[in-house]
Amino acid sequence: MIELRNVSKYYHNKGNIASGISKVDLELRPGEFVVITGESGSGKTTLLNVISGLDTYEEGEMFIDGKETSHFAAADFEEYRKKYISNIFQEFNLVSSYTVNQNVDLVLKANGWKPEAAKARVREIVDRVGLSDFANTKVSKLSGGQMQRVAIARALAQDTEIIVADEPTGNLDSQSAADIAGLLSEISGDKLVIVVTHNFEQFRPYATRCIRMHDGKVVENLEIRPSAKKELPEKTGGGTLSRGDVLRLGARNTFNIGYKFILLLIVFTFLVFAVTSQYTSFMNQKAENSRLGYNNYFYNYSEDRIVLKKKDSTSFNDNDKLALSSIGNIDTISMNDILLDSSLYIEDGSFSYEVFPRSIDEFKGKLYAGRMPEKGNEVLLFGQEDKYNFSPAKVKALLDKTFTIYIGEDAASALKIKIVGVAFDRNTDVYKAAGSVYMTNEFCREMVAGTYYYYSSITTTINGKVQEYINGNPYYKVLPSSRVGKGKILLPKEADNFYKDEEAKGHTVKVRAENMYYDKTVSLKVYDTYTEKSFSYKSNYRSFDKYGGAVFISERDYARLFDKGNYQCSVFVKDLSEIDSTLEALENMGYITLPLRDAKVTSNNDLASIIQVPIIFLIMLGLFFVAYFVIRLILRTRKGYFSILRMIGISKRSIARMIDLELFIVLNIAFAIFLLAVLLVSNHIIDIEYVSTLIKYMHGYDYVILYAILVVMSWLISEIFARGLFKRTAIRTYREE
Repeated sequence: MIELRNVSKYYHNKGNIASGISKVDLELRPGEFVVITGESGSGKTTLLNVISGLDTYEEGEMFIDGKETSHFAAADFEEYRKKYISNIFQEFNLVSSYTVNQNVDLVLKANGWKPEAAKARVREIVDRVGLSDFANTKVSKLSGGQMQRVAIARALAQDTEIIVADEPTGNLDSQSAADIAGLLSEISGDKLVIVVTHNFEQFRPYATRCIRMHDGKVVENLEIRPSAKKELPEKTGGGTLSRGDVLRLGARNTFNIGYKFILLLIVFTFLVFAVTSQYTSFMNQKAENSRLGYNNYFYNYSEDRIVLKKKDSTSFNDNDKLALSSIGNIDTISMNDILLDSSLYIEDGSFSYEVFPRSIDEFKGKLYAGRMPEKGNEVLLFGQEDKYNFSPAKVKALLDKTFTIYIGEDAASALKIKIVGVAFDRNTDVYKAAGSVYMTNEFCREMVAGTYYYYSSITTTINGKVQEYINGNPYYKVLPSSRVGKGKILLPKEADNFYKDEEAKGHTVKVRAENMYYDKTVSLKVYDTYTEKSFSYKSNYRSFDKYGGAVFISERDYARLFDKGNYQCSVFVKDLSEIDSTLEALENMGYITLPLRDAKVTSNNDLASIIQVPIIFLIMLGLFFVAYFVIRLILRTRKGYFSILRMIGISKRSIARMIDLELFIVLNIAFAIFLLAVLLVSNHIIDIEYVSTLIKYMHGYDYVILYAILVVMSWLISEIFARGLFKRTAIRTYREE
């Protein structure tokens, strides 16, 4: 049974509010043939769209077999339509580029039918509506009466308990209208059939009830003849669109409209060449910089520094340190290499000093004041002697003072340090920074973990949906809490919305940290969720404004993600004249070496690189948006098609994947055209100077990187368009086309 209690629907447009239907009370049961009539603008179609779940309502309640629907989201109404509703529209709402068979088969695919079974069922249904001779004819070539029969065939294929028809004879001649009315009566059986029409007389012989509307209200509800009423049965909704069918439909959609495919191909071909042009411009500059020995990555560019990496990409351990110390020309071993290039600022009022963190084991100078670090967050400040920053009065003020330092720009990554000693060196000009802070190995380890955290891509996967943490935004920031047990996770209350039962507790989520060194995922069970009121008690953090939206894990699980050791190591040689033999010894031990004596930096090239990177980024961003807006214009011509898919119950996810696939196929064709041009130019079959310039500095891996960039751009365009496609109801999106 469908029951409406005081249901109202309002429309908003530029500040004006209009009533579609007002305070409607109805009960509808299977077995009835209900005809809704009234003059234009009386609310007939609005009522039908609300009943069929194509449109929402603002007041009252609609019950489906006794279940309330006022809380339904768009996905719930899509599932409702798939289970219970078959729509027949006045404008037919068919896929005009599909044949009769394909339009009917589309519904069966949406319900998970196997190809062979679907083929037989399509033949049976098309024959039943009298269109066997037109089975392989495109719908766009049929008459109005034939199109309406296809719409009825599609409704039959959906095999629901409720059939709704909006002016099914409005665009037909009298004979076709009579045929359609009879056909609707024939297929109704014990289903609930609801027909909206201006011409009640066409349906009088079949109607069991007539509902007349005026000004959005039901003014007459007349039973014409009794019907065999029955309760609406519980339905499971059948199957869903298979991945194979998603692929087939996406591939079909790519080529079924020629002008659309050609336009998309032109846009993507332009995008491929434009992005390649910018990428190769960057690569050309990079190659030139490399030839001249420029490098802007390392802040500590001491000529006696050699950066090491293990060939198997594993982390360094004490055995490696012992082995490295056996090489005679090595003066200092810095196991915490990642910190050597991590700039920190110690600031307080008039005092501001840039430093790099290092282990106390590496310190070989003499104390000027204070003592050596012994525990926790105690540090030794080391810098170049000067009267401004390190006057006796300032040194005295610095000792035993606590400062706040930040890893990166995230205020939530703040660490406290306490200066317990100060030392000077008159020859620190080999470093860009003014000095260093030497700290305990324990604190270095904490700093390394914090650095991994800052430079990692951190995601939390909840019920298959990936939530990414963005620096500076508290949502899905991963924080350790002493109140969370090992293997557990505390989520914000909003996480309940990811589950059908609206209960995250007891489910398993995955937290992933990915960076250039490692990729680590931990599976954790949700033991609880928090609200603003319970935040402090459950998380042991005070500020909800600062950390609300974060996820909290145990300190041990936090260590599993970020306390991963050192994947790079630096050694400093004693004698630069013997560095070549040192490099050879290191390589023989199985290390990959990078001597920074070759990383010569000049101010002019630094400035060029600083300017070039953001310019290239902005150009890439501009290309992306130009491509997006043009592709969106092309895809908007298909909004009606995607709305039809929604109307017949195909999920948002499946439609989004079809759009992904369509753009992906066109992108690959465009990229193949580009590669063909590259191949022809490389083999001197054709001579295109522009292409020759593009590929001058390109290597095999550059094509892979370029392809990945283009795939990401294509995917983003698809996702943004799909997100906008589902902002409105299916019927409203269809009308907007």
